[in-house]
Formats: sequence, structure tokens, C-alpha cells
Amino acid sequence: MIGSLLSVEHFPLKKESPIKFFYQRNAKRGILAAIIIHMIALGTYWTVWYLQEMNRQYATTIVTYADLGPPPALTDAPEMPEVPVEAPSRPVIGIPEPVDDAEVSAEMTIATQTEMSQSIAPVIQDIEEENIIIEAPEEENIAIEDEALPPPDAFIPFEVGPQPTTPISPEYPELARKAGIEGTVIVRILVDKEGRVRETILARGVGAGLDEAAIEAIRRTIYTPAIQNNRPVAVWVAQSVVFRLR
Repeated sequence: MIGSLLSVEHFPLKKESPIKFFYQRNAKRGILAAIIIHMIALGTYWTVWYLQEMNRQYATTIVTYADLGPPPALTDAPEMPEVPVEAPSRPVIGIPEPVDDAEVSAEMTIATQTEMSQSIAPVIQDIEEENIIIEAPEEENIAIEDEALPPPDAFIPFEVGPQPTTPISPEYPELARKAGIEGTVIVRILVDKEGRVRETILARGVGAGLDEAAIEAIRRTIYTPAIQNNRPVAVWVAQSVVFRLR
């Protein structure tokens, strides 16, 4: 009877079998059930651990300084091992040799630090196998300015401004004279501490050769330097030159 029940004839396989449909549905249910079981297991584990930590009692022991006892004496400390140190060796070069007093020149002088700093180092001209020819360079006059000149956009305060020591008398260009051109040329000039015009910048020009004539006349003029805190300073100022036909 059992053999007849388990025969193939009682379980015919159809061409369109729903096995794939049931497999997908059961797989989704199995994954969802596994996730739920794992979440329940993790929640149970963390809950049990939290309850155990809350109910755990820690033993506390209070120790006073008297219970600790005195600190160990320094005499009981272990001795430090001795490290062998080699004696310094004597130098093989640079050992001074005594010289008789008769060989020492009484006129010999030693240069000071200032004299040595002002001296010029020699220049090696030629090097041979045995001979070295050294020639001292010629002294050069190096002019070092006390302070750098200010740029055109620098603001230098002063109590007294620079003034020309002589009237500014430019030559009237013949072309402008014949054309009847008049006007005022404004030039920005840099006057140093000695009253010399070091640089010029044309701020407003007229043309017809009047600008060049004004700049040339200003460069020939000597000024009194600007004064700041009773000391001369280099400053930028504006100088105007008026051209009028009589």
C-alpha cells in the first residue's frame, strides 16, 4: 500500500510547476524570520549584560598613609653600574712649543675685532702644486645709505615741508610760446634729507613741451629738507610750475 502511495504516478510533474513561486515566497519569509530571531537574541544578550552591570558590586578599600609605611631609603637603592670611560687622547697637532724671549718682537701688535671686521679678505689669484699666490684686493668706496627712500605711495608726516632755495625758472618752449599755450604743470617730487630732488612723477601735464621743461627746472632746484621731530626726512611732495605769457 505504501509503495502504491509513493509511486510516481501519484505525483505527476506538470510542465508549469509552481516550485519557483513557492521558493521565492518561502525564501523571503525565512530571511525575515532569521532577522527577527537575531534581533531578539542580541536584545536579550544586551539586556542581561546591562542588568548584571547594574547589580554588580565593587569592593572599595580605603588605604591611609600610615598603612603604606615609610618610603624605601635611598641607601637601599641598587648601585648604578659603572660605565668604563676611556681617557681623552692627547692631540697630535697644535701643541704649542715654547719660544725664547729674544725671538719675540716687542713691536708686534694684535688687531682688534673692529680692525679685523673692517679688513678685506684676500683673493686667491693662482694655485699651483706647491705655491699659492694671494693678492689683496683694492679698497673700494662703498656708500651705504642710512635709510631707504620712501615709495611714492608712502605717507611720511612732517612739521615743515621742503621749500626751494631758489626760484624755479623753467625755459618757455618756443613751440608753446608761438602757439600761445599756457597752464600749470604739477609734478610729484621726492626730496631727500639733503634737499636734493631724487625722483619726479608727472601728476598733471599741459603738453607742448611744458611738462619736460618743468621737470628739468625742478631737477636743477635745491630744496630745504622736510623736518620731522627736528630731524630731516625724505618725503614726497607736489610742486606746481605755472607757465604764463606776458
